[in-house]
Amino acid sequence: MGNNSLTPRTELYLEGPDATGLNTVDIWTTGPDLASGGDERLWVIYIHGGAWRDPKVDSKSFAPAVEVLFNSSLKDSIAGFASINYRLSPYPSHTKDPSCPDDRSRNVHYPAHLVDVSRALLYLDDKYRINNRYIVAGHSAGACLAFELNNWYLPGAQLPQPACVLGISGIYDLEAFIEAHSEIPAYRTLIENAFPDKSVWEEASPNKSHLSENAKWQNARAIIVSHSDEDELVEKAQASYMLERARMAPSANEKIHFLPATGAHDEIWESGYILASLITKSIEILRSSPKDPISTC
Repeated sequence: MGNNSLTPRTELYLEGPDATGLNTVDIWTTGPDLASGGDERLWVIYIHGGAWRDPKVDSKSFAPAVEVLFNSSLKDSIAGFASINYRLSPYPSHTKDPSCPDDRSRNVHYPAHLVDVSRALLYLDDKYRINNRYIVAGHSAGACLAFELNNWYLPGAQLPQPACVLGISGIYDLEAFIEAHSEIPAYRTLIENAFPDKSVWEEASPNKSHLSENAKWQNARAIIVSHSDEDELVEKAQASYMLERARMAPSANEKIHFLPATGAHDEIWESGYILASLITKSIEILRSSPKDPISTC
């Protein structure tokens, strides 16, 4: 990357009558040359958390980490960064920005969030040819979405294959998540808010879903689960559930990794440095994995 600063821009990954103000993706590159199909550098794509509903945790939450990564030794091997917005579930009790019933961008339920992320990946692949050369990193609910990615949610579509999947502070077993915090009713409320139909809880839990056999993470070259012992919102058992399921994947011993994180739940992305460090370590793991997609860099 030859410039001294990134040029961020927001692009629409969906247009037409179904599009909303949250069907956007923030993209940081240094010039049009990075969109070349012959570019073998890696893309870093981020899926934000926020319990599927928080309007204050959006695509901009990746900006601090992007700044750190851009000023790191990795910058010449990264083609670009993308941070995906997606429609949210209702949050009428939000103290500063409550959702309205007629807002189509903030009144959806599973699998709408996942459909949007899938559409964004198709858009990025069509424009930047990211297939087999991107790491998808998700935090909290975003980690759940990263491990849910599957062609099943958009029939007839073929999602680009990630080279690496990184889940940070993820929620991977919805029912266990509620049970672990049974003394706090808000946990059940936020799950039921995004997944009001309890019959889909197992399908939507990456560690349990029958759809995981065809999930995109299964064929990634590196599968990485991260958690911080300082996380006050998501219990470490969630990471253990996903690691246990991931170890059933083909060649699991070679590609399943756990990365310990530091910091409180939101501090991981708020600081920028923690999230950037986890992405850096994930890229290093990917580089050392078999058939590394960026080995020619």
